[in-house]
Amino acid sequence: MKVLVLFLLVFTIEVASAQIRPAAVASFRQMPAAGIVLDQGWQFHAGDNPTWAEVTIDERGWQSINPTLSLRHLPQIEQAGTGWLRLRFRLSPELRRQALLLRIFQYTASEIYFNGHLIRRYGTLSPDPQQVHPYWPDGEPIELLLRDQEEQVLAVRFAHWPHFALFSDFFVPGFLQARLEGVEQVVKSNQQESVYKTADMLLMGSFLLLSMLHLGFYIYNSAQRANFFFTLYTLAGAISFFCTGFLDEIQRLELRLGVDILSYICLQTGSVLAVRALYSLFRVRLGWIYWSLWAANFLSLVLLIFGSQASWYPTVGFMLLVTAEQLRLTLGALRQTRQAAGIIAAGFAISLVLLLVFGFIARYYGPLLMVEVLSIPLHTILTFPAFLSPVLAISLYLARQFALASRLLEIKLNQVRMLSRQMLAHQQEKQVMLAQQNETLERQVQLRTAALQRTLNNLQATQDQLIQSEKMASLGELTAGIAHEIQNPLNFVNNFADVAVELLAELNTETLAALPEPAQEPAHELVNELTQVLQKIHQHGERADSIVKGMLEHSRLSSGERQPTDLNALADEFLRLSYHGLRAKYKDFNAQLTTDFDTKLGLVEVAPQDIGRVLLNLFNNAFYAIQQRQAQAGDNYKPEVTVRTRRSAGFVQITVRDNGTGIPAAILDKIYQPFFTTKPTGEGTGLGLSLSYDIVTKQHKGTLTVETREDHFTAFTVSLPTGEPVNGQMAYQI
Repeated sequence: MKVLVLFLLVFTIEVASAQIRPAAVASFRQMPAAGIVLDQGWQFHAGDNPTWAEVTIDERGWQSINPTLSLRHLPQIEQAGTGWLRLRFRLSPELRRQALLLRIFQYTASEIYFNGHLIRRYGTLSPDPQQVHPYWPDGEPIELLLRDQEEQVLAVRFAHWPHFALFSDFFVPGFLQARLEGVEQVVKSNQQESVYKTADMLLMGSFLLLSMLHLGFYIYNSAQRANFFFTLYTLAGAISFFCTGFLDEIQRLELRLGVDILSYICLQTGSVLAVRALYSLFRVRLGWIYWSLWAANFLSLVLLIFGSQASWYPTVGFMLLVTAEQLRLTLGALRQTRQAAGIIAAGFAISLVLLLVFGFIARYYGPLLMVEVLSIPLHTILTFPAFLSPVLAISLYLARQFALASRLLEIKLNQVRMLSRQMLAHQQEKQVMLAQQNETLERQVQLRTAALQRTLNNLQATQDQLIQSEKMASLGELTAGIAHEIQNPLNFVNNFADVAVELLAELNTETLAALPEPAQEPAHELVNELTQVLQKIHQHGERADSIVKGMLEHSRLSSGERQPTDLNALADEFLRLSYHGLRAKYKDFNAQLTTDFDTKLGLVEVAPQDIGRVLLNLFNNAFYAIQQRQAQAGDNYKPEVTVRTRRSAGFVQITVRDNGTGIPAAILDKIYQPFFTTKPTGEGTGLGLSLSYDIVTKQHKGTLTVETREDHFTAFTVSLPTGEPVNGQMAYQI
């Protein structure tokens, strides 16, 4: 993880951006080793005028600004929302002869213009702040086409995403930074990023392997609960390092910000879980210190995420507190177990010392952390063992316990052998007594063997039951996992099919026009056939995509929490929702909605989310049926959907009736089967009625029946069992 490296970068930015320098035309004669940071001479103007990208624009009346500052130092950015930044700088002839690359780091959506030409667009710009989609370019190098003149003009059109103001400067350190680099600087930066990512991946792999190791220990010996908490601790660490390792691969800034915050939550929470594991390992009673760490964890995360001036100090302070508590626990155990706990104490002591050294260097000698030793930056050399040493120390401690257990078993085995030799020495003297004893022992062994055999049979039966239960429980997870794995390649198929159609259209309209006339007709026919094939691929891909989404919907786990619910209001809400959803798709569609609700229905205890899904599926099918019949029958047909609720003895009934196409008798017994549908490709997945049937019959112990007549009507009835009134209200327990 680049936790402490990010701390250093934030600190460096804060020191370097302490004040905004007055506007000036910067002049650069040579390329520094670290590149040229364009942080001086920027001019700002609110508004959006496309002509401001031109070289000839006079920006002397604009406001001077340093865009590398954080947003809380740039109130004019938040007030403007949309605006322009311009910078004029001069390059020496030597620099103009070099291949210069521009790298952008930003927390906004922008268009980059160089000498009046648009060279890159990042994100989505809009005058409506809610429509702005910020983008993280990760400093991708942009080749610059320099003018012959000495002066160059860089212009940035931006649209501010206002939600960044909620978060601290640690996560949003600077609004925008531009840097000029040569090819060598870019290659070196990429190599450094590769080293950072390799360190994160090594840490992630180490934590993940140790997590699996401790999970295996816990499975084989569930009495040792320390392994359970060690598993959670190392798993949280693996997630944290995974997030930071792939952070720069995320270009959507909203998602990048969430992943970045998640990495710190996992880092700090995992540290508290490590403390909890030590409490369990050393059999220490939980006290106010432990619960105070949870409170400090929450407070430090709030300060880190939302504290505007807290920077990285809350996390560093919290990590020092956690490491100190871990060291205190191990030193306390060291008094009892002597050398055993010393292994863990040494691991945490090393981590604490390295963190203190890193913090001191970062505070007073920041550039020293970037010095490379054997091509590895110093900050990586300090942080890698700081994170890994406590975990390795714990594993060594557990390995030592296993070694001691093996040694004790060997001693016991030697004692048994000695006793056996003594028994053999006295065998002839006590032959008769031994024979009687052997006979008695044999009977006892047989009895105990029979008892053990019965116990073993019971355990095997219980194990089979548990395995079957786990298989059933994991079936939904397996379905969801398969659907997720299918969805990614399916998205690529659909996207590439769309791109191929566009390329063929461009080929058909532009490139083929240059061919001789006799060759144009067969070329156009071939392109048209390829376009039709790709459209079929896209059509069936969309069908497969809807099936995958249906599988995800079918396998999605619900909390199943039941609560008193007004089924009349629930049915009315989803009826309107389904109707307006179809009208949004078919503008000329209209239907009569008839409701016949029982006013004495009262409140019924159901899972409202799941029953809502059932009603929405039934309403969607009803509106689809009347829409299809309207397309066939013409203006004389009057589409209508009727919803009725009734309370009878022991049941509450909801009936959804439509005067649509009806259901043919030949397929009536198949409508509840998964993936069975009569709708055209892309219109349905065949999972709606299957999911509804499971929710009603299996989850709520009710019934779902259908009455239909082809080309006349279809009526689905949901029956839910009820109970007695609760607290004087009409609430029913299913």
